[in-house]
Amino acid sequence: MTGNRWSATAAALYTVWGVLHMGLGVSMVIGDLADGAPGTESAAESLLYFLCVTTLGAQAIFVAVTMNRVNSRLGYWLNAVVLGVVDLAFLVLLAAPGYADLIGAIVGPVVWLLATACATVALRHPSTR
Repeated sequence: MTGNRWSATAAALYTVWGVLHMGLGVSMVIGDLADGAPGTESAAESLLYFLCVTTLGAQAIFVAVTMNRVNSRLGYWLNAVVLGVVDLAFLVLLAAPGYADLIGAIVGPVVWLLATACATVALRHPSTR
């Protein structure tokens, strides 16, 4: 695979990560708002969390399409670090203690890991066009 293909694959995988998180976030926000404004602090925190998940999903897609696809170093670090921190925090704070299904929770980090591996190879072996 040339650098182009690695960066395109990374961008596609980061886009998948973004779509998964945006889909989850939007569906949960709609569900949280179905009965009106949050009535408790816990409900408000849940709504805020899913708004953040939606935003991070959109950011992942934007960076993937505009930067990772063209093998940008800044794009690499944005999606590798920001999404990695989010996934690690999710695993440690929500999945490991059992607040989220571990099997379902591992999908995002696995997609992130594959995307970051492809982006790393792309940066190390740039296209020679």
